[in-house]
Amino acid sequence: MMKVRDGWKIWAVVLIAAGLVGCEVAGEMVEDSKTVELGRAKTAEVKLDIGVGELRIQGGAKELMEAYFSYNIEHWKPEVDYRIVRDAGVLTVRQGESRGMTLGRKRNIWDISLNDDVPLDLNIDFGVGEGKLDLTGLKLKSLDIDMGIGELVLDLSGERENSFDVILDGGIGRATIYLPEHIGVRARIDGGIGSIDASGFKKRGEIYTNDAFGKTDVSIDIDVDAGIGSIELRLR
Repeated sequence: MMKVRDGWKIWAVVLIAAGLVGCEVAGEMVEDSKTVELGRAKTAEVKLDIGVGELRIQGGAKELMEAYFSYNIEHWKPEVDYRIVRDAGVLTVRQGESRGMTLGRKRNIWDISLNDDVPLDLNIDFGVGEGKLDLTGLKLKSLDIDMGIGELVLDLSGERENSFDVILDGGIGRATIYLPEHIGVRARIDGGIGSIDASGFKKRGEIYTNDAFGKTDVSIDIDVDAGIGSIELRLR
């Protein structure tokens, strides 16, 4: 008669095997690229949804978007959709969903260049990882970032032709935001449990302003929910 202990061992092996069947194993890096033309659109809404990995954004694209993707989980291949509604382009880039657990050293890198001349509403849903967003040259109308766990470096410094609002919903991690010294900046920060470093800003309750605030026609208004983490505001 089979011992009870041996029976548990067999069941354990069966359960592990069943789990492995649903797993994806990290393989060789796959490189992919995608270019999206603006078409007849005069403005654009860009939605980027990356669950895990490294996100890099900068300006300089000749078209609406020029992107390079590198990943080693097959089903993480980005899904790109672009359509034009009236005179506005709507671009969505979404990380493909995994099928079960993933094993091995996972890597997922998005390197995205956007057009400097097109007015943009930029919406970023960033789960776990590292984000380096150099938005100095972009013509932003609005910026909305939902960040989970990781580190974010956001550069909004440089010349600006129009005012815009920024919403940053931060999770567990660290965010460093670079802002223009010569343009009015107002930031409302709900620090949560983390820390706030805002050298060069005046503080009044949850509101932080630079010396140029209220003195320039163009301004940047930021609303930050820091969650559990740290926020740094830097002027330059």
